[in-house]
Amino acid sequence: MPAFRLNGPWTYRQGLLVLLAFAISYIAVSAAHMLIVKHTVGFAAHVGSGGRPLPGFLLISQGLKAVVLLAVVWLVALRRHHLDWSAIGWVRCSRKWLWLAVLAALFGFALRLGLAKVMVQSLPDWARFMASPYRWDAASWQLTLALMGMTIFITPVAEEVFFRGFLFQWMATHRPLWLAMLVSAAIFGASHLQPAQAISAALMSLLIMLLFLGSRSLWPCIVCHIVNNALGVLLGMASAAGLLPASLTPPGIG
Repeated sequence: MPAFRLNGPWTYRQGLLVLLAFAISYIAVSAAHMLIVKHTVGFAAHVGSGGRPLPGFLLISQGLKAVVLLAVVWLVALRRHHLDWSAIGWVRCSRKWLWLAVLAALFGFALRLGLAKVMVQSLPDWARFMASPYRWDAASWQLTLALMGMTIFITPVAEEVFFRGFLFQWMATHRPLWLAMLVSAAIFGASHLQPAQAISAALMSLLIMLLFLGSRSLWPCIVCHIVNNALGVLLGMASAAGLLPASLTPPGIG
């Protein structure tokens, strides 16, 4: 079906080089970050000793990942091949697709919330992996707001640029569409590390890929991702403060 075929500008080998550049860059930056932490404040102070990572740790880790994702796409996938940002879907789309993206985010979030609750009931030991890391801290409200901004706005843009704009488009150009969707969803899920979040992210990415296929634009993907993350952060903070009933508490969806 021609309507569901993609024609990315990268050859198979060129795409592999982008993936390799991302893997090497992210490992190098993460290792450098951990070495600095080890020889300065120490891991206990950096990560925290409770059930939730410290906001500063989350902010730095998300920031490093976003920088690497955007830098690799710009330098290796675009600039190296004399392409502009339209190659990854950075093009305008109709408002219809933006509203569909909002609806998709609401539907996907509700589905993932229900799945998370089923997982907690079926695998109680996973509950410790599923606590939302977001809570309001009046003593360091600037850091809390910075983390919210990073999670709701910066991270979705960086991840959509790489995982949908490059990775999915490249794979769907050289492999069957169903295989490209499954593999890119698995890679996106694995990038979230924690098992519960990985499953949830992989499922949400399948929905976002449908938006990309239909609109041929990255904007619906970004809008869907932003709304999804905003729901996770805000409901997570509300539940951590004891403001939500158990039925709306989002375990690990942030």
